[in-house]
Amino acid sequence: MSDRPIPPGRDETVLETARTDTIPSHHWRRTVLRSVGAYLFAGALLLLSTSAFRQALSEFGDTEPGSLLFGVLQLVIGTSAVMAAIGLVRRARWASLCIAIWGAASAVLLAVQPLFEPMAPDAQQSIWIGAAAVGVVAAGVSWFAHRLYRNEAASRTAAERTPTFPPTFPPTLPLAPMVEAPRPVEPIIACASDPHVSRGA
Repeated sequence: MSDRPIPPGRDETVLETARTDTIPSHHWRRTVLRSVGAYLFAGALLLLSTSAFRQALSEFGDTEPGSLLFGVLQLVIGTSAVMAAIGLVRRARWASLCIAIWGAASAVLLAVQPLFEPMAPDAQQSIWIGAAAVGVVAAGVSWFAHRLYRNEAASRTAAERTPTFPPTFPPTLPLAPMVEAPRPVEPIIACASDPHVSRGA
């Protein structure tokens, strides 16, 4: 908060906004950490999307049972991961929904593997635990994306409501009223009557 003089005649809320011309340091750090986290999550999702697209192509070319289902799930995972990464960078509202779709598709892909591939009970339990962990991670990242959008929307609203004061100029001295300068008084010369001129002329 600055100690600059506040122009008279302003509303109380407007005056409080005018006083806060600096951002607190903790708020600035939190904003930077959120931005860094958004880019890190976006990069991780892009890497996962490339792997998912590669797996989808291989599954579509396979003839084993469940290959079509696995290919469709991998395609959904890759597409939702790309959209979620874009939404995180842009801080869009739909980013959290894309992350939730990515997490759900990834958890289903892990959970249905024991149905098509025979494996030991311990391996099945490990896969189901992994599916649950993926769901928890997706829920956390989705919550982070939602908070990121809410903070961005609040910042835009605050910026729109912030008043713009007109520029202040240094005070000027009042000008003296324009008074016309007095004219010089002409001397009055008495005209004497000419004695040689008759009155009847």
